[in-house]
Amino acid sequence: MAPVPNPTIVFISNPQGVPIPGEHLVYRNDITIDLDHVPLNGGILTKTISLGVDPYLRNRMPYEYKPNTPFLGHGVGIIVRSENANYRVGEHIHTPDYPFAHYAVFAAEANLRLLKDEGLPWTNYLGVLGLAGQTAWVGYNAFAKAKKGETIYVSTGAGVVGSVICQVAKAQGLRVISSAGSDSKVAFLKELGVDVAFNYKKQDIATVLKDNGGVDIYWDNVGGKTLEKVMGCMNKWGRIIICGFICEYNLAPSEYHGNQSMIQVLVKNLTISGYVVFDALDKFGDFNFWSEVPALVKEGKLKVKEQVSSNLEDSMQMLVDCLVGSNDGKGVIVLE
Repeated sequence: MAPVPNPTIVFISNPQGVPIPGEHLVYRNDITIDLDHVPLNGGILTKTISLGVDPYLRNRMPYEYKPNTPFLGHGVGIIVRSENANYRVGEHIHTPDYPFAHYAVFAAEANLRLLKDEGLPWTNYLGVLGLAGQTAWVGYNAFAKAKKGETIYVSTGAGVVGSVICQVAKAQGLRVISSAGSDSKVAFLKELGVDVAFNYKKQDIATVLKDNGGVDIYWDNVGGKTLEKVMGCMNKWGRIIICGFICEYNLAPSEYHGNQSMIQVLVKNLTISGYVVFDALDKFGDFNFWSEVPALVKEGKLKVKEQVSSNLEDSMQMLVDCLVGSNDGKGVIVLE
């Protein structure tokens, strides 16, 4: 067979600020691959099923990606050739290091996970059954120490992490307050059963939280001034789980916001837990994620909103959109 096109997103350079499609990331449609003869050297060749676009990919740019190499992220593929006895043709794999391309070769030692067909869309393994879902499930179980009747506030609640936190907390009998940056996202939060859902661009966060009796648990996805405001609204013995700092991902360190509310940690006996999912998995395990969460998704008890495109080139703008908050669901590229 003659070489076939293998369109690819190529990383060019680390941006100072938000990545610019066509400058820091480039779509290449002139790359080809010989599916029958490309060397595998004991590895596998996959055809891409779906790719996930996540804010944390911005964090990988300064230290992990190499110029003029394929952009990497979470992806699902089906094996079309294999020289590895552990992986058979027709099986599906997931990896956090999937090239944003139509086909990919993985070495024998690559970080791959075989996926069991649960009868769910493969895109679920990039969201609610992927890194984002694990981040929410493990972090909540490890750090929230939630009690029925308490109040939790979740920032960026319409994203995968935030929406899973909202639904898990609601199921455990907590009062859930959550915010998002558009009316459509707020509507989605209401569909999930959030008790108080609001647009933080239209309503002051501190006012909403104080009007609702303060907060016992804060799941923080944004950091910066939002964290500072919420700390002033925490109830005594409250818990703050810092999962993300998206408002500062595109800033230079000299531009980071200095928190003026740290004294609240002392006077309100607050606990702050910084949280990176990989470290927590090593320390605590996954809290039965794989034995419990797929069933919840199947039963419709955990829902997420996806923004789907079949055009690989769209992944570049999707990344920008999720970094500035103009996305409308978890960004996924579906190529099959």
